[in-house]
Order: sequence, then structure tokens, then C-alpha cells
Amino acid sequence: MPQPNPFHADDDRAGTLRASVMLFAFGILVLGYLVAIGHPDWFVLRPVSSASSAMYEAAQHEDDA
Repeated sequence: MPQPNPFHADDDRAGTLRASVMLFAFGILVLGYLVAIGHPDWFVLRPVSSASSAMYEAAQHEDDA
């Protein structure tokens, strides 16, 4: 009969699963952070339609006058 391994207890599967899920979530968050800092232009607000673009341009020219 093999000796039980204290590092792999069968009754602690929930703890092992929880730790694996938390490590996976941390990895996804780090990956998301690295992608976000690599593409700062994704977070710039731009006009969506031509009407909003025209209103933006009109507001910019009003400040210049």
C-alpha cells in the first residue's frame, strides 16, 4: 500500500480547484492589462457619426474665434 502524499490530499480538491481558478483569473487580468497598455488608441473617444463629427468640428472652431 502506497504512503499518502500530504501535498495531494484527496479531500482538498476544492481548494486546489479554487487556487487554479484564481491563478487563471489573475493571468487573464494581467493579459488584459498588457493588451490595454499596448493599444492606448482604443480608449480615445471619437465621433461615431458624421453629424457628431460635424458638431465636434463646429465646437472646436467656436473656441478659436
